[in-house]
Amino acid sequence: MKSEHSPRKEEIELYGHRMMGWQQVRPLGQWMVYFDPETKMAYSHADYLPEDVQGRLLRKHAFESHSQRAYFIVGDNELTEYKGLTSPYSDEIVPTSGQPRGLLLKEHGEREAKALNDIAKRGAGSVKAEYHDVGMALLKREGSKIEVRPLSAEEEKKLENGKFYDAEIIRYGVLRRWGEDYLPFIRLDLFQIVRQLAIMDRIAHVELLSDAVAKLGRVLRTAHELGIYHCFTHPGNIDAHGNLIDYEHAIYRAEIPAIKENISTKIKSEDAELFSEACLRFRDIDVFFGGERGILRKCQECFKLTYEELMTKVGFLRENISLSVGIPVFELLAHLNIGFYEDTLKKLPIRDQRRIIEAFIDNYCSISERQEIKKKVFSVLDRAREWTEAISGSIVNPENPEDVPNRQIPSEFILNLWDKPPLKP
Repeated sequence: MKSEHSPRKEEIELYGHRMMGWQQVRPLGQWMVYFDPETKMAYSHADYLPEDVQGRLLRKHAFESHSQRAYFIVGDNELTEYKGLTSPYSDEIVPTSGQPRGLLLKEHGEREAKALNDIAKRGAGSVKAEYHDVGMALLKREGSKIEVRPLSAEEEKKLENGKFYDAEIIRYGVLRRWGEDYLPFIRLDLFQIVRQLAIMDRIAHVELLSDAVAKLGRVLRTAHELGIYHCFTHPGNIDAHGNLIDYEHAIYRAEIPAIKENISTKIKSEDAELFSEACLRFRDIDVFFGGERGILRKCQECFKLTYEELMTKVGFLRENISLSVGIPVFELLAHLNIGFYEDTLKKLPIRDQRRIIEAFIDNYCSISERQEIKKKVFSVLDRAREWTEAISGSIVNPENPEDVPNRQIPSEFILNLWDKPPLKP
């Protein structure tokens, strides 16, 4: 619900800057949301909330986050972000999340909150989270379309009494995220906006990028030590300060044996063989620096382009995104994850590229391995002028990089795990 009357913007500050200043860096959509003072949760609309909850809701001024799935409110110079129950239910499953548009399913919300908090407890990540269960819904599948309908309180009671429907029962809720330096509306894939942020904060662009990638290295190292694998570490899931979020599809070390046993007879043998801790570490690093290689190669084949030609077209569409509105094939190209190296680092002088990559290696790798890894990484980069699978392999396993597979676990493979036990309760 859009608001015609917003509070005076000059009174709202975030991290020492007025929201008017942030709007000049990245224009943000604004509206009013419903805040529950008891649970500290906020909702974009209250239609499906229980009556007792609706009775205590307060109106709050909100700003859009990076995607249409989240928004944030500002108070006392800090922000709190909310993800889930963000728009009326649609008739599609979103391919990138595997969930109905507008919903955050319980199993995904709880998993993300656990991963973020586990990492924050170790002092590596600064983003904390809390998942709040909201309600139940019926999901019916008819071919490629779906129908989602929230259950009323009366219908939920019927379920408790054993009356079931000819549909899948799903639970959904809202995730609350907050952190002392978290910027949910500026991610590392927004190249020019990140540069504007550096100007606003009076810090050199390269220094800001170096600090962000160093923090990402610390977060990934800690996550991997804990046996947590993110799987979708593309730059759009990392804010301009290096906070890695969206752990909806995180996989824990303890789950790997049961997953491998379950998938061994159901998928291609080569994909099953890829599923290991080493391959998950490889994917986390390679997706960030090298992009979603499987999708990129499919696009090359589909459009009969060389790698360089594909990158040229992607770059043009990103700079002229309005050209692609309403044209699905252009939308696909414009939103391809081509990796942080191609999208950002390659545009910088060689010395700045090295500084930023070294920041990641110094914070992800052990002290005894860092210098040797840097030699291997920059040797390949000097020859290839692109981020290769061999570079990611050298970082994951510097002693035996050949033991790391030369391709990523496919994204479809990760998303499909949620349709099978043991990930789905």
